[in-house]
Amino acid sequence: MLFSLTMRTHSLATGLLACALVLAQTPPTKKQQVDAIFSGFTNDTPGCAVGVAENGTVVLTAGYGMADLERNVIITPSSVFESGSVAKQFTAATLMLLARQGKLSLDDPMRKYLPELPDYGAPLTIRHVIHHISGLREWRPIAEFSGFPEGTFVYNNAHLLEFASKQKGLNFDPGTNYTYSNTGYNMAAILVERVPGGKTFQAYTREAIFDPLGMTHTRWRDNFRAVIPHRTIAYGRTGGVWAQYMPIENIIGAGGLLTTVGDLLLWNENFTHAKVGGPEFVRAQQTPAVLANGRTIAYAAGLIVSTVDGLREVAHSGATGGYRTWLGRYPEKGVSVAVLCNSAQATPAVLGRRTARLWTGVEPRETKPSYSADDAQLRSLTGLYRRVRDNTVARIQWKDGKLQLVRGTGDSPLTPVARREFAIGATGVNLLCEDSKPVRCRTTGDDVQTYESADAITPSAAELAAFAGDYHSQETGGSIKVSVLDGVLNVKVGGLPSARLEPTFRDAFQTPAGVAIRFWRDTAGRITGLSAGEDRVWDLRFTRTR
Repeated sequence: MLFSLTMRTHSLATGLLACALVLAQTPPTKKQQVDAIFSGFTNDTPGCAVGVAENGTVVLTAGYGMADLERNVIITPSSVFESGSVAKQFTAATLMLLARQGKLSLDDPMRKYLPELPDYGAPLTIRHVIHHISGLREWRPIAEFSGFPEGTFVYNNAHLLEFASKQKGLNFDPGTNYTYSNTGYNMAAILVERVPGGKTFQAYTREAIFDPLGMTHTRWRDNFRAVIPHRTIAYGRTGGVWAQYMPIENIIGAGGLLTTVGDLLLWNENFTHAKVGGPEFVRAQQTPAVLANGRTIAYAAGLIVSTVDGLREVAHSGATGGYRTWLGRYPEKGVSVAVLCNSAQATPAVLGRRTARLWTGVEPRETKPSYSADDAQLRSLTGLYRRVRDNTVARIQWKDGKLQLVRGTGDSPLTPVARREFAIGATGVNLLCEDSKPVRCRTTGDDVQTYESADAITPSAAELAAFAGDYHSQETGGSIKVSVLDGVLNVKVGGLPSARLEPTFRDAFQTPAGVAIRFWRDTAGRITGLSAGEDRVWDLRFTRTR
């Protein structure tokens, strides 16, 4: 009896061990792998919702982290987030649908519907706006230089049209260049309401897009105070502490769309079956723009068309307040992924692409440059460089045996890929430098930027004192004061705190936030004004008044 019991016990143990080995060898499910991708979001953090569709069928939806940290509400697939710039494809689609109905033409001048805009000489069309080749200045820096930056005043679309109407110039002639700008997309929401028989932007998009596709949880945030069921709270983290970072504005068109991952997957499916608009409409929305010089860029109509992991990717990311979002499709594989997050620290494009690979079956492609450059040649490129279009600066420095490009507070390694050509980190953008004096370098990609080497300067106390004074801009309606405090030049806009100005090259300075201030002189050498420049506002002029 003892022998039989021992044998039975041994058989049971052997069976359990075999089961354990089988379980240990079973690969994780796709859901388990997605759980691992989003494992950084917990019950103590904000987080993300993710949705995946394959060949038109939703195969996964999940939520990670908290929708509301104060009330312990978890994120679910039904949680509502703000989309950020993912909204642009809906605004572009609205304009394109109106064009198909004959209510407007994409080649109509914006002034046909928005006569408040100045006549810039070269036609500024609706088509230019939806491709970010309009030259329109970004409204946020203009608002800041007016003395009322974003977050200090509840802006709406009409305020942004007023800002645009005061601008004496554009960043560039429409159609000749690419620079991302929210201004035109926000004004487009007003334009929609001014076409013959126009409805509110909210009503038109509901009737033309959201209702036909069953996007029942999607609407525009045209009143930030409105109560929206299941809306997540957006957060940012500063000094190790989470704080609310909600958009306090009523601006829509470029952003401001409230939605869910499920609704975004329904929209993505329309690019395959074209229930709204038809095949020609969805083809046109995914067609990249062509500049006046014949160069094709990656930006289409609210969508970026590129190649990732060897596959065609049609995608867009977004950021508003603490919301971070990404929506992407891989048509060759029939895979669609939506990621919506309420954490400013989230990286939804990275999370979304990692998730997509579980269904596309492709591996990330990394190209390792094999070009070997002489250290002396590399060191010859070090120094200060000014970006020609806006006078902001970058530095190329030699550190630990390698070149680095330093812009603002961030730096990226410059990896040689050919003679005087370098990959900038993992951005997919290269820097090409000429054999010239001064050295001129330009970036590749849609937003081509030219840099020119410049001599760094250290102004004397007398030279700093010459810049001090009051300056006014008709384009912002605001004034700024430049003064010397404790031997350092400072700039103060309205009632905002002063910003320190660090000298860069002759007559030029830069704020800690990366805004360039370049002073202008008359033929006698007297300082008569200044220009403020940054990534999306290249030359905002101020005249000296004192």
